[in-house]
Amino acid sequence: MSISTTTLTRNRNEPLGATMSGGVTLFVALLHVFAVIGVAHSDRAADIAFLAVVGFSTLVMVSAVWRAAAEQISRLFELQLSLGILTTVMLAVRLEGPFPFDVFPLVYLSLALLVTFQSRVAGVVSIVFALSLYWGPILLGPSWRGLPQGAVSDSVFIVLFGMLAVVVQGTEMIERRRQYRREVAEERENLLRQAREYRLLSTRRSDTPTGRAEAEELITRDAVDAVNHGIYAGLSLLKHGLRAHTAVLLWMDVRNDKLHIKELVSDSDALIEAPIEPAKGVIGGITRRREPVNLRDVRPGFRGISYYRRNEDVTSFLGVPVIEEGHLRGVLCVDRIDGRNFDDTDIELVAEVATHLVRTIENERLFTTIERSKYELSRFFDASRRLNGTLTPQQVYDVALECVGDLAPYEFAAITSYDPILKRHRVVAVDHAADFGEIVESWQGLDFESNTGLVSMVVKNRHYLPFGGQLRDGPAVLFTRDEVLEGLQSMLVLPLIVSDKPIGTFIVAHRRPNQFAAERREMLEVVANQVAVTLQNASLYAQMEEMATTDGLTGLANHRTFQTRLDETIARHRRQNRKFCLLLTDIDHFKPVNDTHGHTVGDEVLRQVSRCFEANLRETDLPCRYGGEEFAIILDDTELEGARVIANRVREEVAKLAFTSDVGGFSCTISMGLTEWPSDAEHKQHLIELADQALYVSKDGGRNRVTAHQELVEDALQAS
Repeated sequence: MSISTTTLTRNRNEPLGATMSGGVTLFVALLHVFAVIGVAHSDRAADIAFLAVVGFSTLVMVSAVWRAAAEQISRLFELQLSLGILTTVMLAVRLEGPFPFDVFPLVYLSLALLVTFQSRVAGVVSIVFALSLYWGPILLGPSWRGLPQGAVSDSVFIVLFGMLAVVVQGTEMIERRRQYRREVAEERENLLRQAREYRLLSTRRSDTPTGRAEAEELITRDAVDAVNHGIYAGLSLLKHGLRAHTAVLLWMDVRNDKLHIKELVSDSDALIEAPIEPAKGVIGGITRRREPVNLRDVRPGFRGISYYRRNEDVTSFLGVPVIEEGHLRGVLCVDRIDGRNFDDTDIELVAEVATHLVRTIENERLFTTIERSKYELSRFFDASRRLNGTLTPQQVYDVALECVGDLAPYEFAAITSYDPILKRHRVVAVDHAADFGEIVESWQGLDFESNTGLVSMVVKNRHYLPFGGQLRDGPAVLFTRDEVLEGLQSMLVLPLIVSDKPIGTFIVAHRRPNQFAAERREMLEVVANQVAVTLQNASLYAQMEEMATTDGLTGLANHRTFQTRLDETIARHRRQNRKFCLLLTDIDHFKPVNDTHGHTVGDEVLRQVSRCFEANLRETDLPCRYGGEEFAIILDDTELEGARVIANRVREEVAKLAFTSDVGGFSCTISMGLTEWPSDAEHKQHLIELADQALYVSKDGGRNRVTAHQELVEDALQAS
């Protein structure tokens, strides 16, 4: 059975034992709290028996802790163990024994030890346990005789010892966390240092967001591990093949100032840990001439081998420079202490191993580059997929900023739109680091004319600016001279182009230099093209949505939208148990208007009446074109009398409209039918039919009037 399987099996069995022991412990603790055992009037034999039971249960739990790892102990198990130990100690100290001194301080010590090794929450609960075990028999006993002597001081010491342990434990945990963070930071820095020394990373690389950083660290860690493994394998083969005392690779640091031991296989424990001066001793001859050095019959006491901190009685030494593309990267050294010298074959072998190590690093560097490219491409394809799933311009803005942030971390980003007819730009989206302040937020919605700013120049030239993505001459004019961002060193203003026509720009910027290298810039240009096309599609979708829901002549909601919104209004008001009203209206004598003045004038009448509806209704109301010269109005959250007032106001405003044509001037009036939901009808179609009946009565009764269906009902009742 594997270790992991054994652990899983053990952990599945432990909760049962822990629960049984915890149940026994809780039962004995309750007997003591309710003064059944462990008090002056209780039976001594029973006290000893229960003490043995709870002691055995506690030992069972302690043995479970001993067998299991600390992180496998649950909070409940931890509290059960605490209750068991405290109950055992409290019963033991309250038994009358032959002790010539007070043994109650054992409770303080037990509590302090428990709390020290528990979590903070469990420690506080343990203090409560101890106080409950102490005060339970006093307060819940069969006879109250007042507070026993020393009760207050005992309680104070219980709390004092417990809280001191909590503070100590908390302080220790904080220090452990700090130490853990330091160790992690040191390990990560060591990893990055090795990656830079192998040239797996650029020395000018900056920090990146969390997702990218995790991917970068994973790639780098794998690369460094692979290189170190390859180096160790090469040195191990070299040492055993040459029967050497030590095989060591000395490697230059990032600045090429010092050598340090990168990897070694040696029988000695005297190798130096500090950096090594590349110009000292026999190593200096290798680094200066960049040629192998073979020392034969080295005299005793020779101290020129600088990677030892003491004399190792080396009798022969061989060092070969490690060169990559003309640059000295390090020195590969082997030595012997058995009197045998290295021959030409050995020199060729060590030189071949040095070449192999360089190739190992180059191959891993190439693999790392491929892995990074793979990661970048995966983010790029993810960005493309997410952009394709957007339908509205605002969704495009949000997704575009998020996707670009994944591909190229920025501290400021913005998207602008461009109107080629008005020659004006508008800032439609802004994102920035928190320390840029509220002034950047105010740029949202900024509207400005074409000028000499970078945005205008990019739209005009249809090419990104500034060159190379670098700001070399201080702050650049981005929109106008009034909007300035200080401290930026990297910036890209990319054009958004659709069918060879600019529709806006995408801006990314960073305080650090060299953030938008050529390969990243090319990828951002592709994303910008995708954003432009997606914005165009979103605009077309919005137009289609408007055409599907809006009447083309009047701009009001069409009949289909009216039906949908009326269903929604009924459902909403049914949930809220509130009323609303429906108006159906018709332009009086509209056919003669068309016949006399022409359909063009008739269309203008429809438009003017629609504008009058919109101007005199609330934002929550919905005017719709029902068909022909008929209109429907949903008066949200309005009762009958309020709806009558609104309807008459609209009717009077329509009557004030004046129209002209070649035949002469004229005016129009409207008639209205009014119904109230649910008083008149609960179902949609019935409600519309009743409003239509009321409208017919208005037209039949002289027009230019409002008739409510309830008036018809009242008239019918009076007539009967």
